[in-house]
Amino acid sequence: MRIKHSVYYHSSGNVEYEKWHKEGDEYYWHRENGPAFIMYYESGEKKYESWWVNDIQHKIDGPACITYYKDGTIYEEYWINNTKLTKKEWEEYAIKEAIKEALG
Repeated sequence: MRIKHSVYYHSSGNVEYEKWHKEGDEYYWHRENGPAFIMYYESGEKKYESWWVNDIQHKIDGPACITYYKDGTIYEEYWINNTKLTKKEWEEYAIKEAIKEALG
């Protein structure tokens, strides 16, 4: 699968959003080592990011969706294989995965 990086701009010239997607399909989001979608405020500050693998919302080592508000607050969502988890569910999942990996 070939991945394309697309960048779109605000009328001011600052980046509005970036996305990584399967070439030929703008709606098949994929990026393995970073968020597949990043949105910016017109000022250039990060507004939102989401992590996707093979068009599935997914991130094992942290929140898969993060919203950055102008007042400095942050909202996080945890997703594993397109299933939304609470932070506690995600933490339990991450601990189980770490134990599996440690035991081989």
